[in-house]
Amino acid sequence: MPRLAAAFAILLVAGACGGGAPTATASSAPAASATAAATLKPVTVRFGQVGGISDGGIYLADAKGFFKAQGITLESVAFQSAANMIAPLGTGELQAGGGAPSAGLYNAIDRGIQMRIVADKGSLLPGHGYEAIVVRKALAEKVKSAKDMKGLKIAIAARDIVPEYSLDQYLRTGGLTIKDVEVVTLAFPDMLPAIANGSIDVAAPTEPTATRILDAGTAMLITRTDVVVPGEQTAVILFSEKFAQDKDAATRFMTGYLQGVRLYNDAFDKKDPAKRAEVVQILATATKLDAALIERLVMPGLHPDGKVNADSLNASQQYFVAKGSQQKAVDMAKVVDLSFVDAAVKQLGAYR
Repeated sequence: MPRLAAAFAILLVAGACGGGAPTATASSAPAASATAAATLKPVTVRFGQVGGISDGGIYLADAKGFFKAQGITLESVAFQSAANMIAPLGTGELQAGGGAPSAGLYNAIDRGIQMRIVADKGSLLPGHGYEAIVVRKALAEKVKSAKDMKGLKIAIAARDIVPEYSLDQYLRTGGLTIKDVEVVTLAFPDMLPAIANGSIDVAAPTEPTATRILDAGTAMLITRTDVVVPGEQTAVILFSEKFAQDKDAATRFMTGYLQGVRLYNDAFDKKDPAKRAEVVQILATATKLDAALIERLVMPGLHPDGKVNADSLNASQQYFVAKGSQQKAVDMAKVVDLSFVDAAVKQLGAYR
């Protein structure tokens, strides 16, 4: 049992496309009426979350009543890191959760611990480079690109998660690999003082830490990783196997979630000013961030139809396998289950 618990503890850490259906936006997408919702079997969904900005679709679906209209009561369960939510997902104590794909997750799935990747929860879509690479100001004149980083101390949130793969891909643009730098792990908020006091040279923070570091004037932006690994799948929604077996409830949850995601896209991609103001305020309340700060962040990409970039997941797992932290590659066709987003989009109509 201790070995199994230890395995669970390294599984995840936080911190990132329909045919013949009618079109819909968040505002026009059909939601269950109050009468219809009353006839649905009530379901409480315990959702594990760390509370990052990429939970925007969850926050909006809850605040706007999209879950409620589907007969879903959301019970958010806070975790210090997404690693800690995987054991309760595996047992069905949590119905769903969100976090970064990792070598540990795939190792657990390969050992027969059942859970499914069911939707996007954050990706590096064009213009959504919410992960940055910054260098401390004192080094900015001589460190201008990846080729200048040999031997430097670089901070990432954790090892063997997708952002480590992103960093390696960036270093390769300068003829280096992750083996050519000194990697240290720091929680995102801790990167701010670390780069200010010179204990690290480079950091790879996500938002809002990236903007906070740049605001402090202690580091310079080198790149946003949406130009390094375009479309990379950085965070996903996971269903426990037990919840996935309840197809009706799981689809209703996904329908409410996608309505929240579509409102997010209306606000940040379609730039509807009224919706943006509302969405920013909801996110500010949920994340306890200042609304003025959220207005300036580079926001995560959230696919309006919930699609997962399986090719990106496979690319990062191949990195983990080559490194040796993942025992063998898993079949993504057996891990990624898009039946829930497909069913939800069928109800809502494809987003345009």
